[in-house]
Amino acid sequence: MNANTQYKPYWPETVIFWGAGATQGLGMLMTKQIGNVFHTLSGLSNSKTNQVDIATIQEALPDATNKIIDELKDFLTIIDLRQSDTKREQARNNLGFNVKRAERLARLYDWNAVIQVIERCPGINAGSLALQDLYNLLDMHIKSQNGIEVDGEFITLDRLISARRTVDMLTQLFHTISYQKMIKDDTSKHIYRQYYGFAKLLADRMKREGLERARKGNLDSRDFYLFSYAVISMNWDPILLWLIFNAHREANDSAFRPNIGMPPQPMKLFNDLAHFMAVRKVNGGTPGAWFPMNETAVQRLNDPDHHTDRRVRIGKFYFPHGCHGFRQCPKCGKLTFYLGNDWTFDSDSLFPPQIIPSLSPKKARSTEEEKAIKGGVYDAVQCTHCGQITEAHHTPLVMQTNFKGGNPSFIEEIQSDMKVALEKAKHIIFAGYSLPTDDFIYRSILAARHNMKGAVKCSVIGYSEGAKDKWLYAKDMQLKKKQDNSAFIQTCQRVADIFGVENVRGYAQGIPNVFLKNGQADKGKVEEMLRNW
Repeated sequence: MNANTQYKPYWPETVIFWGAGATQGLGMLMTKQIGNVFHTLSGLSNSKTNQVDIATIQEALPDATNKIIDELKDFLTIIDLRQSDTKREQARNNLGFNVKRAERLARLYDWNAVIQVIERCPGINAGSLALQDLYNLLDMHIKSQNGIEVDGEFITLDRLISARRTVDMLTQLFHTISYQKMIKDDTSKHIYRQYYGFAKLLADRMKREGLERARKGNLDSRDFYLFSYAVISMNWDPILLWLIFNAHREANDSAFRPNIGMPPQPMKLFNDLAHFMAVRKVNGGTPGAWFPMNETAVQRLNDPDHHTDRRVRIGKFYFPHGCHGFRQCPKCGKLTFYLGNDWTFDSDSLFPPQIIPSLSPKKARSTEEEKAIKGGVYDAVQCTHCGQITEAHHTPLVMQTNFKGGNPSFIEEIQSDMKVALEKAKHIIFAGYSLPTDDFIYRSILAARHNMKGAVKCSVIGYSEGAKDKWLYAKDMQLKKKQDNSAFIQTCQRVADIFGVENVRGYAQGIPNVFLKNGQADKGKVEEMLRNW
C-alpha cells in the first residue's frame, strides 16, 4: 500500500436543489399557500364560528371536487369536539366510519386545537398565517412539555401533539388534492408532460455519459456508475422522482438501450435513495417490496467477474425532509415507500391513500389491508417488512420549524449523505428553491461548502415578470448595485452573499421554461442548465 497515493472518491459534480417553486407551475401548493389554506379553514379570516362550513372549505381549496369538500367537512366535524354528538354521528355515517374508527380519529387529531393555536400565531390579526409560525408555536410548547392558554382555555400537551399531527396530515391531503386536479386538467397535464420530457432528457444524458465513461474506466468504479448529477428534493411530493423513475424504466426497456462491458450487456439506469428502503411494488399483487439499487448491488452487478444480464448506473436522489410517500411502521420502525399502483407518469394513485374515501384508491393488496379499509381506515398501507398496517400519521416529515426535534434514523442517514454530496459539488442549481433567510441549516451547510477548497458555480432558476429567455450573469444582474425587490433577484443576492457575485448566474423565466424550446423539453436547454459554466 502506497501511503502517498491520494484517494478522492467520485461524487456528482452537479447538485440540484428542487424546491416548491419548481412545481408551482403544476399547481402544487407552496408553503405560503398552505398557510393561507389553514388560515381560511380556521374561519378566522371571516369570523369566529363553531361551524365547519362548506363555503369556507370551497374558498380555501378551490381545486377540490364537491365530493372531497363534503367529505372533508364531515372529517373536520368528527375531529372537532366542539361539534354536537348528533353532527359528529351524522358525519361518521356519511364517511362510512364505525364508532371505533371515529373515536380513534378523534383521539389522533384535534381540529379545534389547531384553530386555537392559529389564533395565537404572529400576524394573524393582519389577516395572514405563515405555516412556519404555526409549527414554531406548536413545537416550542411541545418541546418544553408545556401546554398553552388561548382566550382563557388551557390546551394541554396531548392536544398540542394531536394538533401538530393534524397539520401534518392535512398538508399531505392538500397536496394530494393539487396533484389529482393537475392530472385531470388538460392545461396542467400538458405542462406535466413537459416535465416528463425533461426527465427523459436527463435519462438520455446519463446513457450518453455512461457510454463515454465506460470507455475510460472500470464499470465497478464510482467514476463510471454514479451519475454526474444528484437531486435534493426540498419538497414532500414524489413528483420529480416518479418522472425520473418512469424515464429510466422506459430507457431500460428500450430496444435501443446501449450495451457495454465484456461480454456486452445492457446498461440500465436506476436511483440510489441514500437509504436501503423498501418501495412497495408498483405493479405488484401484494404489499411486497421492491428494493431500489444501492452501491452494494451496483458494484456486484458491474464486477467483470460477475455473470449478469445488465450493467448499472445510479443517480443520487435525496428526500432530506421526508416524502408524502414515506410510511414508518409503528411496529418494526422500518420505512416503506409508497408510489402507487400503476407504472404511468400520470398515475392517479401516486400519492398514498388519504384519510377520506375520495382520496383513497381503496385497492387492497392483502386480506389485512382489505379488513382495514372495510373498517374505515382508508389511508391503510401495509408495512412491507412486518405486515403491520400504517396510516397517514405514520408519514415522517421534517416541517419548517426553528425547534428541531429528533428525526428517524433514515432521515438522518439521508441528510448525512446529502451533506457530503454538497461538499463535493462543483455546480449547485437552485431550481425553485429560494434559500430563505430563516433556513439557517442549509445556509450554514452551503457557507461551509464555500469555505472548502474548489470554486463552486451556482445557477438560480426563478421567475421574474417580463424576463427574457436567457441566462443572466453578474454583469447582467448587477446584484450589488441594483435595487430590485423581485423574489428572483433576492434569491440571487442571497446565493451571491455566500458564494460571491462572480459565481452566480440566473434564469428568470422559471420552470419549465428553463428546459423548453418551442413548447417541448429540449436537449440543448437541458445541457445549458446543467453545464458547469
